[in-house]
Amino acid sequence: MLTKALKGRDFISLMDFNKEELETIFDVAFNLKRKVALGEPQDNLLKNKTLAMIFANPSTRTRTSFEAAMTQLGGHAQFHTPEVMQIAHHETWIDTARVLDRYVDGIMIRMYGLEKYGQAREILKLMSANANIPLFNALDDKEHPFQIMADIMTMIEKLGPNWKSKKIVMSWAYSGRVKSAGVPQTMAIAASLLGMNLTLAYPEKYDVDPEYMAFANNAAEKSGAKINIVHDVFDAAKDADVIYAKSWGSFLMTKEEDTEYRKQFKEDWKISRKHFDLAKKQAIFMHCLPADRNLEVTDEIIDGPMSVVYDEAENRLHTEKAILALSMK
Repeated sequence: MLTKALKGRDFISLMDFNKEELETIFDVAFNLKRKVALGEPQDNLLKNKTLAMIFANPSTRTRTSFEAAMTQLGGHAQFHTPEVMQIAHHETWIDTARVLDRYVDGIMIRMYGLEKYGQAREILKLMSANANIPLFNALDDKEHPFQIMADIMTMIEKLGPNWKSKKIVMSWAYSGRVKSAGVPQTMAIAASLLGMNLTLAYPEKYDVDPEYMAFANNAAEKSGAKINIVHDVFDAAKDADVIYAKSWGSFLMTKEEDTEYRKQFKEDWKISRKHFDLAKKQAIFMHCLPADRNLEVTDEIIDGPMSVVYDEAENRLHTEKAILALSMK
């Protein structure tokens, strides 16, 4: 296990990690999950450590799971929003990072949807460059790394020892809201590093960031991963072991153009029984939540026996604990 290699590391992009490091995180996450099941204490791992959490965007799972994670590990999490920090009075992100560096042991930031794509990532990088403590990306406009780690932990649990060879479909799904492509982009990186069999399914014009696909294709050559792209959701669903629904926006259109263009895909790209009729008999449904019910997915599927969305949500806690413990110890 490469535990020493992870000490003090930022967790901003999965592109900064290799296969062995990601597998170490999973090993630790499963161990910590077993400890919870057995009632074994974990509060010595980050005793008296403090995590500052900056939420520029709303959250349910991220805030709750990170606070619970720090409590279970023996530490403390502070909740902040830019509106109640001096950032609201134009203090710079540089000064914010340098001050927090003197008080706490790690900084977690959730920030996306700014005026320009990539702007949130630049703020995260600026904060990282001005703090000696680790910085954690709890969703920016490019990636959602903690979510994908929980997703893959769930796949390992549900699909068994040959999980890497199973057909994982990350499918675009309809929503009236134009959302970040961070989930499919991060999944492509993880799949390429770990050697997974991933199908990205989306209508024309919903390509993900070329930077991420270039990295994924290069890494896949080394790991043996299979990364396919299809533009027919029914073709993608055939023999799928996992159908993961997620809406995201287009780089090729304005939000106004995107909102109008996507309406033609409203029915076909709403994951439903007709998609699971094409998938493997024991196929599972995944979604990072919150789901736009009866837009991204029907109630029958998300509430059905194929759905593992709440197991997936629980695993956010365990993967977060692993990453925090490895980095902040």
